[in-house]
Amino acid sequence: MKTYKYSLDKSSRKFECPKCGKKTFVRYKNTENLQYAEPEFGRCDREINCAHLSYPDSTPSYNLEYMPSTQPKPSPKPSYISYSILDSSLKKYEINPMVKYLYSKYDSTKVDEAIRNYNVGTSTQYSGSTVYWQVDNTGQVRTGKVMAYDETTGKRAKTKDGTALINWAHNFLKIPEFIPNQCLFGLHLLKKDKKPIAVVESEKTAIIMSLELPNITWMATGSLNGFKHDYLKPLKDSKIIAFPDKGGYEMWLKTAKDLNKMGFNIKVSKELERPNFEDGWDLADVINSANEIFQ
Repeated sequence: MKTYKYSLDKSSRKFECPKCGKKTFVRYKNTENLQYAEPEFGRCDREINCAHLSYPDSTPSYNLEYMPSTQPKPSPKPSYISYSILDSSLKKYEINPMVKYLYSKYDSTKVDEAIRNYNVGTSTQYSGSTVYWQVDNTGQVRTGKVMAYDETTGKRAKTKDGTALINWAHNFLKIPEFIPNQCLFGLHLLKKDKKPIAVVESEKTAIIMSLELPNITWMATGSLNGFKHDYLKPLKDSKIIAFPDKGGYEMWLKTAKDLNKMGFNIKVSKELERPNFEDGWDLADVINSANEIFQ
């Protein structure tokens, strides 16, 4: 297997972006000595508002994994997390900020059903946080995204310097030689029914939309770049409508066109590109518009 001299740092550490000035910059590391490359080399996580990307100088050695490609990359053999660990997290909702937020907005019985359907767990990290477990269509637990929220607003909790409090279950569990290979959040619901499938970016939005429009199976990519062949492959035989956040339409449309040539059936909604909507807004921000789409 070919290896590369540089790869993006896989830790949660972020630096100030040389372009936008936000502390959202992931730097490249030398894979041999694990030292950071020069400060200007890295990628900004503000995928819509900045997306600055700078590779190390040595062209043959940078990590090609992060270069655009029209061909789907083969997935590595994934590691899995024991289902018993997931099951043990399905409690302590009194310290789970996202669940508490949902209880403040929706009927508690419906919220209980939604968090059960989506395997929403609780972590004691960040003094109480939400775990979005990624369970694939075969029932295997790929990993879990651990996120902190403001229980009143439902917005992501951040540090004083603006860094979102987010990490991964496999990091906290310290599983040796763990090979993460993510999947769509909610993918396990594919085998339960044949309802129409809608794909959004945020896990929180998928859950909220399942409460608003339960006749649709809602799944989430987890990021703007998560709308790709590896994640969507299990849905190839399904009709899919995708709702990128405001600003992500062109990127998702291009991906959908490429995948439709391969036999997928994906429609990308331009609903969130209205001029009166702010960049980064998703369906949870404009629920009334979402309801209009499906009437």
